[in-house]
Amino acid sequence: MDYRASAVELFECIVQSRKPALEEGGHFSRGEMGILIALSQQDGVTSGYLSEYLSVSTGRIATALKSLEKKEMIVRRTDASDKRKVIVFITDAGKQFMLDKYNEGIAWTETVLRKLDEQDAKEFIRLIKLIVAQS
Repeated sequence: MDYRASAVELFECIVQSRKPALEEGGHFSRGEMGILIALSQQDGVTSGYLSEYLSVSTGRIATALKSLEKKEMIVRRTDASDKRKVIVFITDAGKQFMLDKYNEGIAWTETVLRKLDEQDAKEFIRLIKLIVAQS
């Protein structure tokens, strides 16, 4: 069994569930991680989009964006065609941070899967996918 490929499969499933399990102890809130994950998947969106996508209030998004901007993980730019809109982009530092977190997540998931035999690992992945699909 290719445990790394299985880890990628499982981790991608969890990330796609929109319930981020990645948290940076004390430095990034769950909401901030959710925003970074969303921007990693679709860059250049409005705060309203993020609010709807993550099912959180616009006020909470505004607070998280301010914090992420201070950490230089995102930038906000006024929309050229509609000056009332602000578009949010992930920075290169934000992209690198997310790539590092992704690789850490894959490594952790691979470690977990290696504790199971091949059949149990495949069954575990199947069950997680089933749960995510029904969420």
